[in-house]
Amino acid sequence: MAALTTSRIEELQLSSNHLTDSSCPHLASGIRNNPTLRTLNLSVNNLKGPHFRDLMAALTTSRIEELQLVGNHLTDSSCPHLASGIRNNPTLKTLNLSDNNLEGPHFRDLMAALTTSRIEELQLSSNHLTDSSCPHLASGIRNNPTLRTLNLSRNNLEGPHFRDLMAALTTSRIEELQLSYNHLTDSSCPHLASGIRNNPTLRTLDLSGNNLEGPHFRDLMAALTTSRIEELQ
Repeated sequence: MAALTTSRIEELQLSSNHLTDSSCPHLASGIRNNPTLRTLNLSVNNLKGPHFRDLMAALTTSRIEELQLVGNHLTDSSCPHLASGIRNNPTLKTLNLSDNNLEGPHFRDLMAALTTSRIEELQLSSNHLTDSSCPHLASGIRNNPTLRTLNLSRNNLEGPHFRDLMAALTTSRIEELQLSYNHLTDSSCPHLASGIRNNPTLRTLDLSGNNLEGPHFRDLMAALTTSRIEELQ
């Protein structure tokens, strides 16, 4: 990591290296003010712990554009550190947090920081997110000027607050939304309908692996006729 600071490396793959929280200060020193590194893949390690904050603090002064943190045992307690890393970050465009467990009260911190980040693609699949996360997701995407791709697949967003997420979708700039395998049912169809009806930006919507059969499915199909969707799964 010390040598990384004087290299010209633009892409570094460190996935599946049994890295732990104790590696975070060294990773932080490697990326802090590094002028060339653009892509960093730290997936399938175990970076959860008190020093994760060091890595996120260094992220704010790096030039990284893509950060992969898939499968790192990150939990709700990691969200404030993630938030500090992306808040007003001028370079980060892609953040992959899939296969962690971010559900909890601090998830709102991450979503609040999303509103002032420059992130264009956010992957949150398989994070044990539930209906209670929907208001925080809604605040993160509402009028967000940069976010274009949001992957929420393989969570459990079915419930009364799902309407909040769909209401915020109407004023977001999202072009691709992944909602596969979210235990969505027929009762979600009116909210889905309100989210896509006359939405000017959404082009791809994935609803695979849900259970939308029922009388309200007609609402979704009626709204489809006035949406701008080009691909529907």
